[in-house]
Amino acid sequence: MNKHHPANNVTPKGDYLKNKNVWLAITGSVSCVESVGIARELLRYGANVTIVANRAALELVGEKALEFACGKPIIKEITGQVEHVIAGHDADLLIVAPCCATSLGKMAHGIGDNPPMLVALTCIGAKVPIIVAPAMDKNMANSKIVKQNLKNVKKFATILDPIMVEGKAKLPSKFRIVAEACRVAGSNDLKKRKILIIGGGSSEEIDDVRVITNKSTGKMAKHLAETAFCMGAKVELWMGNATEEVGEWIKQESFSSTDDLNKKIKKLGKYDIILVPAALSDFIPTKIKGKMSSQKIPEIKLKKAKKSIESIREKHNGLLCAFKLESGLKDNELLEKGEKLLKNSDFVIANHSEVLGNEKTKLAIITKKEKIWVEDTKANASKIILEKIAQKI
Repeated sequence: MNKHHPANNVTPKGDYLKNKNVWLAITGSVSCVESVGIARELLRYGANVTIVANRAALELVGEKALEFACGKPIIKEITGQVEHVIAGHDADLLIVAPCCATSLGKMAHGIGDNPPMLVALTCIGAKVPIIVAPAMDKNMANSKIVKQNLKNVKKFATILDPIMVEGKAKLPSKFRIVAEACRVAGSNDLKKRKILIIGGGSSEEIDDVRVITNKSTGKMAKHLAETAFCMGAKVELWMGNATEEVGEWIKQESFSSTDDLNKKIKKLGKYDIILVPAALSDFIPTKIKGKMSSQKIPEIKLKKAKKSIESIREKHNGLLCAFKLESGLKDNELLEKGEKLLKNSDFVIANHSEVLGNEKTKLAIITKKEKIWVEDTKANASKIILEKIAQKI
């Protein structure tokens, strides 16, 4: 690839696939029009992408568009270079997306009559990790034959469930596909670890209509959840008030008030790690029944809320990471405040209120042995935090 090709100049989002050779096999579903976006998203995580397509796919998406997407000529036929044989040695990951019903059947029964299927069969034999993203009509997806083929393919590949929309089993988003690629081919530092992340803000009722809340966006919780998934963890996210949309591949539950959250904590299951970047109310109003009159200024009585981190510590024996947000403090003063939370937690992430809602952050990772300052995007900071936690497990 020429060093000036646009494929070399995409904005990076992470390094999970750095130096990884990802082969993208495209088959004849109309969803292959999404393949350009998938290839570019893979590049943003550091992958070296090779595209192999069959004739049916090239009738639906342009060859030049695919070549532009990955930055090099696509494989559309098997030549004397025996491209499928090379794939078995070169590929760190094979993604078949979209995988039409016909190609699914061919993979299940060992039929290699076109370039993508020959590459797939070779990668199966070479034990290359494989991700398959089916896309087809709903009736085809519901047929007994296709369902049986899915079961057979699951024996050697990760299957991504399609999105059922408008009577069709549609391809998952490029973000979902690439998140799974990062998970399968990445470092897997948190593989098999069960992680709970509690984020967003709480909302405390003043009356039946009004609430007291805060400016939490849920951005840090989102990045931690999606990053932990990419690092191989089994992730659950409990999210309060938030403006951020979290990837649909993250298992998510909601809560509203601190009381609502504490009820969930009482039923807390077993986790290896719990992180609590939530912005929870320190004070709870005494709720007034009905709706207060707007004709006079009300007097709102507040009581101190029980710290949820304490309740979590009582129930949780694994690693616990608390978050501390303060305003108007110097860095050394923030560290002192953060250290006090080590009474109930193993890690404390301390930062200044100026970072609220921003994509970039400055934070300190505090343990009993060290204090590390991180100044980066919240996505990158999340990875640094989780890498530090992974080292302690």
